[in-house]
Amino acid sequence: MHELSIVMNILNTVEDNAQKHKAKEIKEIELEVGLLSGVEFSALDFALNNAPKSHIFQKTQFKVLKIQALAKCNDCLNEFETSNYATPCPRCQSIKTTLIKGNELRIKSFSFD
Repeated sequence: MHELSIVMNILNTVEDNAQKHKAKEIKEIELEVGLLSGVEFSALDFALNNAPKSHIFQKTQFKVLKIQALAKCNDCLNEFETSNYATPCPRCQSIKTTLIKGNELRIKSFSFD
């Protein structure tokens, strides 16, 4: 389950930043996770709730924003939602498409006291 290592990396990154600001508690962490990021959402939820955490995370609320995948046709410039990396353009049927959104995995924000 690589989601646990992802969560541990997120916690370490947030804690390092919080320490720089002398924060005592992390209130909320908001994540953006693309539907094509390779993350299993149920495993991510499990890891967020069960990963070993320092005292600074005892009351932290986690918000996971799921980002719909969006592709763009390189021929007709049509943008369209997709559920996989290689989807032909629904307008012109071209296979020359590029994923422009939906594979991200990032910390959008966090708040602290």
